[in-house]
Amino acid sequence: MKNHSPLPFVLVIIALLLSLMPTPKGFAQAPAQTGAPDKKVSAPDKNGEAVKTLPGAAKRYALIIGVDKYADTQISTLNGASNDSRSLAQALAAYGGFPANQVILLNSNQPGERQPTRGNILRRLSNLATVVPKDGLLLFAFAGHGIERDGQAYLLPSDAQVNGDVKLLEETAINVNQVKTWIKQTEVRQVLMILDACRNEPDMRGARGDADNPLTPAYTRAFDFDRRNHEVEAFATLYATAIGHRAYEYREKKQGYFTFALVEAMKGAANNFRGEVTLGSLIEYIQNSVPQRVALDLGKGKVQKPFAVVEGYKADELVIAAGGDERGIEMTKATDFADMVEVKPEAEKAGEGGRGDVFINLEGTKWTAKPLTGGTVVIEFLKDGKLLYTLTPERGDAYKPLNGEWRQERHAVQYSIGSYSVIDGKIEGGVIRAEGENADGAKFRVTLYPVRP
Repeated sequence: MKNHSPLPFVLVIIALLLSLMPTPKGFAQAPAQTGAPDKKVSAPDKNGEAVKTLPGAAKRYALIIGVDKYADTQISTLNGASNDSRSLAQALAAYGGFPANQVILLNSNQPGERQPTRGNILRRLSNLATVVPKDGLLLFAFAGHGIERDGQAYLLPSDAQVNGDVKLLEETAINVNQVKTWIKQTEVRQVLMILDACRNEPDMRGARGDADNPLTPAYTRAFDFDRRNHEVEAFATLYATAIGHRAYEYREKKQGYFTFALVEAMKGAANNFRGEVTLGSLIEYIQNSVPQRVALDLGKGKVQKPFAVVEGYKADELVIAAGGDERGIEMTKATDFADMVEVKPEAEKAGEGGRGDVFINLEGTKWTAKPLTGGTVVIEFLKDGKLLYTLTPERGDAYKPLNGEWRQERHAVQYSIGSYSVIDGKIEGGVIRAEGENADGAKFRVTLYPVRP
């Protein structure tokens, strides 16, 4: 796997693998010595039909983790995991239909609250368990060191300790079973996971060697979900390399070869004739691209071919990204991804099998928008129905804040700004979409986005 340490990114699109099922035509096989195919696909779901579509954008959530730096000096430092996590998060928002405020990014280049520590990771998983709707999609990705001990698979957060004591490892690392437990508690029906963690082995005895840390069958089994017991409806897992091999880093790009190819695929390199990136075309692209780049840069003796497990999805029809589409954010721009998906746990139920849009109490929160005149607006929803409106033009100082009032009824919100305008809005997908009219009778529309502390 990569020249990081054990397990980096796990792209799991959850689906239980039926190992005895024949491999569909066109799915490449791993080298014979590994004993495992590069892509495994299962039978249809329990209703006899494979899932062909992902949930809408408002129901897509992601937790993306990248760990380069470790507090334990016995764990070797990585060079590309944080960059991998950032580029993947940007691609999900730019091309994958994920709202940026529903993508949580933790990596070694972030401030303290967004560092990839064990507590921070588990806290975000706990938060997501109360937020993601049952009929939604949860994507979990990890880039960093991963390790297998005594038949158990672990992800190593930045504060993990690996002195050889399995009990200490259990207390400081993240057992993959913990991740699966949090995911199952969401009761979400679709799961995607990305694992880019089989890089170089973190030496447990103090040496800083570069021994291989190949992907093992036991490690891959740890990420399977049991669809027969209705844990999920469909899932997919993308691994950076096949069983028995390791993943390498693309030093020129300061990323892993796997994640670099994955992002390129989403940007359009894996487009089909309709200009869409399907799960099938994405896997085919990375399985062809990664081995070629690795062999060209590192020599024929270095082998890395991504491995995928897909169950319950119709891979060739499942659209993962609109490659080359102009929707979403620009990859070249800095994006402020979510620290937490800040909502109350009492999500409102709406419709069979779903929780509907989550309830957000606006009191004490700040929201921002860009007015038609340019600049930036910040609205603070204060206590007792009071509101503070601040407009900062593109040039010059901010205007004096204006007072206003607001009231909320579940997802509906109405606010006024002095005697200038009255606005009616609705909370949808983590934003406030509103329409208003000013004192001159001019009507306008505005979308407010939450300001993270």
